[in-house]
Amino acid sequence: MFDPNLVFSVILAATIAQAADPSVKLTVYYESLCTDSMNFIIGQLAPNWAHFREDLDISFKPFGKADFFEAGGSWNFTCQNGPEECEGNKIQACVLDQVVDPEEYVPLINCLMDSRGAPNAAADCLADLDISTTTAEEVNECANSDEGSNLLHEYGIETKNLDPKLYFVPWILFNDVFDNDSWQAGLDDLREVLCSKFLAGSSKC
Repeated sequence: MFDPNLVFSVILAATIAQAADPSVKLTVYYESLCTDSMNFIIGQLAPNWAHFREDLDISFKPFGKADFFEAGGSWNFTCQNGPEECEGNKIQACVLDQVVDPEEYVPLINCLMDSRGAPNAAADCLADLDISTTTAEEVNECANSDEGSNLLHEYGIETKNLDPKLYFVPWILFNDVFDNDSWQAGLDDLREVLCSKFLAGSSKC
């Protein structure tokens, strides 16, 4: 039996699917105290996320050119910008483990990077952004424990397994693929790269 409501529903669903904006996954390998990482996240990534919102699936990987070695059943780290950066990387690893909604973690990581290593950055950023998913105490407890070391070690394993290998930070994958031209251009004008290569046809471009 002919059902006009069913036909209408199918047409409506097809129209909505056709009208949906494209999306792209960005994976950012970076360091908490690296100036280039700060400049990219603050000046390129965060503003574009605010513009494209759910069309950008952002994954943060705070490790970069650091290294790790086993120490008494846990892990110790050496970082390009010293022990303060290792601590900052751990804090961000714990934040990303405890805050899973991009509506919260993208602005939070941006705020932490903008703080440039300030001692109370986690507490200040959580308060400024009115985020209650976690607390500064929980973040710091994680960062100062084997849990934080294990989280950072996992990022280290992933970073060291990149192909091609990372030699600069920030290092960016688009849809899980490293494209040298997109990476280089995206460091200076991420909007242009997104709209020309990955989000072409988006109503937001």
